[in-house]
Amino acid sequence: MPQQQKGTEQVQVQNPNTNGDEMLSTQEAELLNSLLENSRDTFDFHGKKIAFITGSSGSRVLSKADFFNTCVNPWLAKGDTPQIFMVLLTQGEKEKSGDYDAFVLSWVKVFTDRQKRRIIEKLATNE
Repeated sequence: MPQQQKGTEQVQVQNPNTNGDEMLSTQEAELLNSLLENSRDTFDFHGKKIAFITGSSGSRVLSKADFFNTCVNPWLAKGDTPQIFMVLLTQGEKEKSGDYDAFVLSWVKVFTDRQKRRIIEKLATNE
């Protein structure tokens, strides 16, 4: 059962949707909207297809379940804020990647344009 908390504390996603696609559930979208509130401008995660990236150079693509279970929930359980940020894709990048709208990155030290292109290519070949 999700932990519903008031104020600035976050709702922990206990059972991420694991049906194989990276479309976000309502709960997942609300959590990411909240966690990335200061950096997402007008982007809304509801109904979006998201790729989850980790590794010091941003080279590893995680499943949604792995991302929430390893990069988000452990921090929320301790009352901490996970170290995540987002990268929006252009319309052209979205088309090349297999319709991903954005990347959410965790524990990535450096994410270059070159690495972004590699991830887009990797996602395109896995579709």
